[in-house]
Amino acid sequence: MISIFKSGHKRTMFLAILATLTFVGAAIFMFDVDKKELLEFFVISVFGLGIVILAALGLTAIRILIRRFF
Repeated sequence: MISIFKSGHKRTMFLAILATLTFVGAAIFMFDVDKKELLEFFVISVFGLGIVILAALGLTAIRILIRRFF
């Protein structure tokens, strides 16, 4: 393969991003989904991801505190 893809992780990330862009392109051009609606879905997804990250951060902090004091 191309030399920039020496590890499988970079190749997998590249293919995931390419597949996502292909899906979005197909949704816009083939199924006539409004770009504004896709932007709303993106914003909601980023917000949901932020909630998951904050929950993981909070649970990790609680776990560390429990291990340290008990």
